[in-house]
Amino acid sequence: MNIRSLFYTSSIILLAGITSIQCSNSDDNDDTSNPSESTVYAAGREGYKAKYWKNGTAVVLGQGSGSSDVKGMAIVGDDIHNVGFEINSAGKYVAKYWKNGVATDLTDGSRDAYANDIFIIGNDVYIAGQEMKPGENTYAAKYWKNGIAVNLNDEAQNVIATGIAVVGNDVYVIRERRMQNWLTPVTCYWKNGQRSDLSDQTTTPDDQDITVSGTDVYMMWSVSYNSSGQLQTRYSKNIATPTLIQDGTSYAGGTAIAVKGNDVYIAGTGTLPNSQSLVSKYWKNGSPVTLGSDGSAALSLDVSGNDIYIAGYQTVPGGGSEAVYWKNGKAQQITSGTGSGMIRQIFVKQK
Repeated sequence: MNIRSLFYTSSIILLAGITSIQCSNSDDNDDTSNPSESTVYAAGREGYKAKYWKNGTAVVLGQGSGSSDVKGMAIVGDDIHNVGFEINSAGKYVAKYWKNGVATDLTDGSRDAYANDIFIIGNDVYIAGQEMKPGENTYAAKYWKNGIAVNLNDEAQNVIATGIAVVGNDVYVIRERRMQNWLTPVTCYWKNGQRSDLSDQTTTPDDQDITVSGTDVYMMWSVSYNSSGQLQTRYSKNIATPTLIQDGTSYAGGTAIAVKGNDVYIAGTGTLPNSQSLVSKYWKNGSPVTLGSDGSAALSLDVSGNDIYIAGYQTVPGGGSEAVYWKNGKAQQITSGTGSGMIRQIFVKQK
């Protein structure tokens, strides 16, 4: 299962999620200490309630009666930062930020809004998302810096912001936009308010992610490229000519990117050779590694020392899904599978 564009399915906000953070997802960590000294943080949902897990122990974030979900996570020192949404008593989606379990509303709850990604640098907290325009049924992209909203002005009628990263004084936001008369949206990014497109209307955006390695900015985006809904994925370093993943299959749907030294890792879903079944995968410099079985998806990843952690979900017989992560290809289940569990973000911290 892959996450579809907000413009084409009403369930994207319940299903999508990707994050990039310099403090906890920067990819030049060469710590190769004993893996038993690691703490594994995972964030997502179970039973349509926002949660995070520390070494498998759950902390419930969503406290209201409505559904909630975590879309992004950052770990800075001993502080655990999560962003996402919660549905209020009026049925509106409220963009949320949790620090060590304490919730802050980013929006007032009068219009649907979502927080999709978080990036922390120094004392500044950047959160990307979108909010419904007053009196309209379309979204305006924005980011919040330390809780203060910054609107990303665009002539497009519908814009969402899915990822954010900061390098020095430069703020990058990756997103999708659509004009009213377009058949499909396009993937694009902002750098300090200047927009550039990454795709065109010959394809349909699926997932995007952004990460930082040192002073280098890496972007990843997947698109549906044919009438069968098959996906292809590209990534780019510092806005250079993008690289297309070509692994010998017709379906390679990336959801998240990480970089370690000269190696580029992308997590997502793909097919097995001579098969149409979708399974969780990751690609290292374009070479695929299959993880789960049919009905699984990889939504996030982290590279810690010599260990590769990929996180997502695995569907179970009879419906539902279990939140699971794979460490070096070995599955670690952290929910029972009875409550629609999934991990949207994973981070591994050396003790």
